Amino acid sequence: MIDILVAKTEQQELFYLTGQHDRHELQYIRTQRRFFCPSCQAPLLLKIGVINIPHFAHRTLSGCDHYSEPESSLHLQGKLLLHQFFKQRNFKVNLENYLPEIRQRADLLVDGQYAIEFQCSTISPEDLQQRSQGYRRLDIKDIWIKGLQEPCNEGIGLLRLKSHEIAMQQKRGALPFILLFFPPANRFYYHSNLLFISSNRWVGKTKSISAAMQVFPFAVPKPLSKAEFKTVMEIFKAEKKRYIRNQLYAENRIRNVYCRLCYELRMDMANVPEFIGIPVRGAQCFKEPVVLWQLHAVAAQEKKIPLRDLIRSGKLTLSAGTQEGQAAAVLEDYLSCFLSFGGSALTDNSLLDIVYHNYCKTL
Repeated sequence: MIDILVAKTEQQELFYLTGQHDRHELQYIRTQRRFFCPSCQAPLLLKIGVINIPHFAHRTLSGCDHYSEPESSLHLQGKLLLHQFFKQRNFKVNLENYLPEIRQRADLLVDGQYAIEFQCSTISPEDLQQRSQGYRRLDIKDIWIKGLQEPCNEGIGLLRLKSHEIAMQQKRGALPFILLFFPPANRFYYHSNLLFISSNRWVGKTKSISAAMQVFPFAVPKPLSKAEFKTVMEIFKAEKKRYIRNQLYAENRIRNVYCRLCYELRMDMANVPEFIGIPVRGAQCFKEPVVLWQLHAVAAQEKKIPLRDLIRSGKLTLSAGTQEGQAAAVLEDYLSCFLSFGGSALTDNSLLDIVYHNYCKTL
């Protein structure tokens, strides 16, 4: 069944399940009224269980294409708490607002300007982008919030992020971030200062704030301090060692791109220089791991190959949606940092100084 929080009465009035009625009141209301889907007009059941949040449900799935998936308890609870969050701050907020012009239903529509999507299930990046474009056609700002089933560990750490989670990033200010919400504690979390390593592995900062302390428009995370960035560097160093160890066990070193690049650059495969594998903002432009695309960049620098030619050669694979100019800018940014090393050996502190300066420069 499809579970929702808004229904139409026989008088064509909207009836909201936002906590204004207790279960006993709802049980009486259920005997007195009939409810219908605001979209397809099909009859709805008012379900009032002991454990789950009261909600409406279609008798069947047929005839309604505006609710794409069954609602989980987490999703229902999260939407109610977010509705409460905006009401307490005197915003005009509509729950499950259907927009017929684009045939989309926003979880919450705030002041007619912001569509809040509280996403608890997996969604393809393409579907997410399509929904975002729909809102923008109506000059509505879309804000995606990932639903959490359990709290996150806070601090600087390694994060495994799926493609749809990356697509949820908000780009307010210089630092994109992912906003998350944990309904059981009524608490927001942020994944910010995200730096790509490889595949679904990122390093970032996770921090939380209670709903009572949150503001709207939502608070924006701050850049990393130098002490925090030192932790980032330590994680990158450990991930670099892990990557190199895996490459050294490759069955065919002649065909192994990492081994071949090290040979061309006359580098010790087991101990490449410090300037290979450093964190750079925008590294997600490439599908290759950080160590590998940076080796390609250094090789191009030595051979005096233009960066756009390197990209067009097919040696680097761009991530979906990445433009050639974006990728070239990331390579240029990295090589400008690389040239700061001067080819000399560096202490950990001097390496930190240079890479942190490069991080700050791009904010």
